[in-house]
Amino acid sequence: MNIAVLDIGSNTTKILIAAKSNTGKLVSVAEKSYPCRLGTSLMQERPVLSVIMRDTTIKVIDQLLSFATPFSPVKTRIVATEALRRIENADLLIKEVQNLFSLNIEILSGAEEAFFIASGLLTDPALNHVSTFCAIDLGGGSMEIMRICNGTCESVKSLPLGAVVLAEQFLGNLANKPGQEGIVRLQNHVFSTLADSCVVLLKDCSHLVGSGGSIVFLRHLISSMNQLDFEQQSKLNEDSIKVISNKMNGLDLASRCQQFPLLPADRADVFPAALLAIMELLKFCQLTSITHSFHNLRYGIAENIINSFSPLK
Repeated sequence: MNIAVLDIGSNTTKILIAAKSNTGKLVSVAEKSYPCRLGTSLMQERPVLSVIMRDTTIKVIDQLLSFATPFSPVKTRIVATEALRRIENADLLIKEVQNLFSLNIEILSGAEEAFFIASGLLTDPALNHVSTFCAIDLGGGSMEIMRICNGTCESVKSLPLGAVVLAEQFLGNLANKPGQEGIVRLQNHVFSTLADSCVVLLKDCSHLVGSGGSIVFLRHLISSMNQLDFEQQSKLNEDSIKVISNKMNGLDLASRCQQFPLLPADRADVFPAALLAIMELLKFCQLTSITHSFHNLRYGIAENIINSFSPLK
């Protein structure tokens, strides 16, 4: 039995086709994503979705649903996060998707998003040996932060510290090399936001887990730099992150894409902001590494669907 979860994010829109294995574990059958930067408008006082952006998003949704069709999912769920939480005319997109595909877009609250991410992380076999940990999901519009203890998500926080939002707020023209003043302001903003909101949540954090597109690409870059297979590089050390960040911040976008071919252009423009945010988080937690997990929001929702699914309903 396959199910599909389509996630309309602030930077990319993605779909997961998932199922339960013979041993009862949640597994990915197939995944696909397309850039669809809804987070660009979030720095406006009253962000709205343009007609062009709405049409682009609908086209991406259509492509992802078509990708899912051969897998015959018995249930498809569409969720949206920070971008549609804040865009004032999100209802127009919701109505059009309902009319075209007979599917509803469910806009998750920050707390709901964080709890589903935590549920997804708890399906990751690689984390079975870790009873207590803190976790983040770094998206385009927000950063979700969670504390998990003995298989239970104890507390969550959703902060407007996404890579797109931070880049546009502090780094100026994203085609240019980031300026030092903007870098320092971004660092101070992330650290102070964490200090204002997450002292208790991140207290005594001894193990930090991360998910989200920026962390996936960071893992690719660090494994390449260390000449290791991607599968061997789930632990991302602060020293390696700092090396890549310093190189990124010394380059304009064109040079960045040339020197880091593993990084697509639609990610490379905001990637310096993502790295700076991750390093400030490690500094705040007094940690020297973050462990990557693929088991993200979509896995948590997939687990929820499969556990509640009944063919008789």
